[in-house]
Amino acid sequence: MSIRQSQPASRRAYKGSSREARRSAMALAIAVFLSANAYAQEAAEATADTEQDSAKQDSAKQDSKETKELDTVVVTGIRGAVYRAQDIKRSADTFVDSVTAEDIGALPDRSVTETLSRIPGVTIDRFLSAGDPEHPSAEGSGVQVRGMTQVRSELNGRDTFSANGGRAIGFQDVPSELMAGVDVYKNQKAEMIEGGLGGTVDLRTFKPFDFEGQRIGFSLSENYGNFVEKWKPSASALYSNNWDTNIGKVGFLIDVAHSELATRTDGMFVRPFFETDNTDVDGDGTNERLWLPRGADWRTLDFERERQGVYVALQWQPSDDVELHATGFQSRYDELWNEDAIFVGNDPTAVAIDTSQPFELDGNVFRSGRLVQPGDIPMGTDIRASNSKSKTTDFSLGLKWTLSDSTELTTDLQYVKAETRRLDSTVSLGVNVPYIDVNLTGGTPSVGIDEEFTGNPANYYWGFTMDHRDDNVADQVAWRADLKHSFDSGFFRAVKFGVRMTDRGATSRDTGYDWQPVFQPWQQPWAVPAGQLPGLDLNDQVNSSLTHLNTFDNFYRGDVNAPGSFFAPVLATALGFPDSYLAIHGAAAPYYTCCYGQITPRNIRDPQWSNVQNETTTAAYAMLDFAVDDMRLDGNVGVRAVRTENTAQGFLVYPNQAFAPYLGAGESESITASNSYTDILPSLNVRWEPVDDLIVRFAASKAIARPAFSDMQTYQVLSAAVEPGYTPPPGTTELPLDRLVLTGSSTDNPYLEPMKANQFDLSLEWYFDPDKGGMAWINFFHKDIKDYFRNQSRLVPYPGADGNEYEYLVTQTINTGEARIQGAEIGWNQFFDFLPAPFDGFGISANYTYIDSSTDVPDEDDAEPVDTDGSTFGDLPADGLSKNSYNVAAFYEKGPWQVRVAYNWRSEYLLSVGPNGYNGTNNNLDDEAIAWKLPVYSDEYGQLDASVFYSFNDNIKIGLEMNNLNNAEQRTIMDQNGAGRRVTSWYVNDTRYAATLRVTF
Repeated sequence: MSIRQSQPASRRAYKGSSREARRSAMALAIAVFLSANAYAQEAAEATADTEQDSAKQDSAKQDSKETKELDTVVVTGIRGAVYRAQDIKRSADTFVDSVTAEDIGALPDRSVTETLSRIPGVTIDRFLSAGDPEHPSAEGSGVQVRGMTQVRSELNGRDTFSANGGRAIGFQDVPSELMAGVDVYKNQKAEMIEGGLGGTVDLRTFKPFDFEGQRIGFSLSENYGNFVEKWKPSASALYSNNWDTNIGKVGFLIDVAHSELATRTDGMFVRPFFETDNTDVDGDGTNERLWLPRGADWRTLDFERERQGVYVALQWQPSDDVELHATGFQSRYDELWNEDAIFVGNDPTAVAIDTSQPFELDGNVFRSGRLVQPGDIPMGTDIRASNSKSKTTDFSLGLKWTLSDSTELTTDLQYVKAETRRLDSTVSLGVNVPYIDVNLTGGTPSVGIDEEFTGNPANYYWGFTMDHRDDNVADQVAWRADLKHSFDSGFFRAVKFGVRMTDRGATSRDTGYDWQPVFQPWQQPWAVPAGQLPGLDLNDQVNSSLTHLNTFDNFYRGDVNAPGSFFAPVLATALGFPDSYLAIHGAAAPYYTCCYGQITPRNIRDPQWSNVQNETTTAAYAMLDFAVDDMRLDGNVGVRAVRTENTAQGFLVYPNQAFAPYLGAGESESITASNSYTDILPSLNVRWEPVDDLIVRFAASKAIARPAFSDMQTYQVLSAAVEPGYTPPPGTTELPLDRLVLTGSSTDNPYLEPMKANQFDLSLEWYFDPDKGGMAWINFFHKDIKDYFRNQSRLVPYPGADGNEYEYLVTQTINTGEARIQGAEIGWNQFFDFLPAPFDGFGISANYTYIDSSTDVPDEDDAEPVDTDGSTFGDLPADGLSKNSYNVAAFYEKGPWQVRVAYNWRSEYLLSVGPNGYNGTNNNLDDEAIAWKLPVYSDEYGQLDASVFYSFNDNIKIGLEMNNLNNAEQRTIMDQNGAGRRVTSWYVNDTRYAATLRVTF
């Protein structure tokens, strides 16, 4: 495939005048690309192959002012992708790492998220959502750059985002088949859009002028997961052409993609340990204090997703001085996963060991045995379904106008709209099992129950329902203009000025999780009669026909003891919300003696679930490019100033306390919270080539990350309660403040300001074989971060009905704390052409990242880690940060064969404190109520992927792409003091295969 160089592609200011550098075919395209403005994508998509790279090196080694015209480059699979990524890195005027497409519609991985994980310093979560350790994701989800989740997303150098309450796009939503490359910026320039405190990820697409004439390409794949045992199709197609007409040069490109995937994940859990005194181990009549697990459970999750995308680009060059473009991009993501799970719902302090059965202890900590408790062990068996649909649409218009030989104006106008809707629905049965057998002496646990008992539908009852709904929409209009004036000689080579203005609206509706009991053991006897709870057959509509027996066929690929079968609701009960919920609760109503009945689902349009935000930004920058020819040194220095104004609309609900009429009477009023701040962001980037092919870089800048819109909701419900332990005397009509406890319900804060960081990079890059992809590098980085977002309790004044202000204790997100993140990235790329045939087709790409952090950030008041016995933990690491990570990829490309084997690994990192299943309130042995929250970590994880392609000719190739060839087991770890640190969950999912046909002509 040939890609035409649409404009010059390397900026070596120290090797000649800027006028000549602009005429050089290598010089300007990379510079424009790496400037990260609206036209950045045009150059980066047209980076050089071996022939171009050699020409660029020749130009860099001479002081003459000759011009080299480079017409075409040839993409040659893996080599071409490595060469282009190397050229982008070498020619960059800040710190950039890239992955480029090996062919049309062919990033190295089948998702953008997995592709990003190949870049040094970038790691991904392998869970469906951040902070949720119970639901793994085969393709990965959240992206961190150097351990930071505050990552900015761009499409062709412009804003792009999802309507998820945050500021970035869900990278898993974007079709990888539409991408020409992915670039990660790790430091800043003044002309770059602010917000990438961790880093900036730019998703690049092709444009019609990138190709020489007509180009057609398409790919077809059939995807198979060997665990879920399902086939799913994928397809993409691109058409591009350009014509010389009497109105100038005109180009048109359209690219479409459709991709489906199905996976299965099986998981096993051992729940938190509690110190108990319910078991007489040695038969002496005295119970010992033992650390016993609450129980164990298991589940199967079936996941299906459909990803669609379309991209259209028009380019028109009416003259040599003017170029206009228009693009439209849309990605759609439809995800459905459902989970059959059995889980404990018991009192953990009542658990004991059945000493009539074999058991094993490690000191006073449980290792294996049969767990029992009085009245049997309540468990839930549920069907949970999550169906989400998201869409992001992007339209842009742009102009590039060369006003003179030394002056260029660029401008563009963009409109982005994003939508997300989601239903997360759970319907559960209940069953009180007589025991749970647990054995933790092996690598994975062995769990068992009385299968005859759980196989009898008469032992079950309807347990609960729980729904959670999101309905979000966000849109933004953005305009920017940039002016560049170049100088023929001197220290300063160019000056750039620019402005950018945005207007974003975001409306998020989130009902939260609405858990509603049907029948629970704790409702007896006050709400439900004592004895056996009502069974499954409540009436002719709600009965056992709405359940099925889950036998867990091939559970955990048969590698563990099958835990046992159980009944659970069918999928339609979860997806049938709200009608199925109303039917279940309506059928249960006649069985209550008091307090419960038909439910009323939350109204998602109620203001308390709404978050309405509007944000405008106005930014301006000035930047100077400089160079010292004799020293072979160049760089840029500049400053960016940005003004942010945010308005949040919501409601304030006053207390309704009879003893405090001066505070209010439950009335509500609409409120508008306005916040504004200005940030001054200086930056410096220096590049020096002391000897041929050895480059030293340095960068220093200030960066920000604005708070998520979901953290800035303006809705506050104020409450006033009588002081605990105090009873007002008879006849009291009003209490003073010192007899009241005033609190607020919301943790959100519309007055948040950005996180801020001073960041520094220093690197050494050795291009020891630049014509053949040979390079090695080491990059040191350092970030000083302040103003983290943390929930803290503080007194906040609100007006009373009498006109006075009163202080309420509110736990809300504030800016606080400092942290230091530092580390190093080391990399090596090489093709072994010097080896004798056939071994001269081998190559390797490897990188390693080390990150160290120290934090002075207070624990969140609602997430302070506390063990189940009330003991506390020391300082925890920054969440999401792995100390070590690496990638190793081996290649073979010779003749018609193209083989790639890649291994990606990251070390342990903190997932969350007190996530679902790892928090609660229970009494310890001293009868103290303990609100416990355990820190949960993701264990180290490594995955092996591979691909093999065979080219019949220059136009047609077939191949097999493979993911998770090592059948990697994913684990999480819970930290406890008395019971020790241990693995708490184990997961396996599919090895995935994709048989692929690619055609280009």
